[in-house]
Amino acid sequence: MPANATCEGCGFRWSEVTADEVPSRISVATSSFVHVIETAGANANARPSPERWSILEYAGHMRDVFISIRERIMRACVEDEPVGTPMYREERVNLGLYRLDTPSIVAKELATLSGLFARTFQSLPGPFLERRLTYSTVTPAKVTILWAGAQAVHEVEHHLADAQENLRLLKA
Repeated sequence: MPANATCEGCGFRWSEVTADEVPSRISVATSSFVHVIETAGANANARPSPERWSILEYAGHMRDVFISIRERIMRACVEDEPVGTPMYREERVNLGLYRLDTPSIVAKELATLSGLFARTFQSLPGPFLERRLTYSTVTPAKVTILWAGAQAVHEVEHHLADAQENLRLLKA
């Protein structure tokens, strides 16, 4: 990933995220995400269009993102330049792996796993933030642990906006 990369969808810039910001930004965005889940009612399971996931699918994806990125970071702490395992995000949704999720279950899991991710990230010794890894075989960019932390921030902020947009679309 280029150091100055910007998300075309939301304008996020990985290089602008500091290590100190990662836990707090994740906490704030996750709290907002949980609020969206809890207030969505019947709209939590609805897709506003075939190409968009439901709020619960976005939330289930985020739950899994925190697990996946945390494991990539853990490997990078103990192995030299490991390659992360692909998440298979589309396949998880297409296989129906989120179909048994409920708003209360996913809200609790999302809050728990974002907290675990934030604590793990905060506990890393400073020099570890520059340890390198290949993000995954699907996304073979060589990145740092700090970049992976920023990616977790991007994922939760970006998908929070997706979930909020779903609510607007479904209530229109």
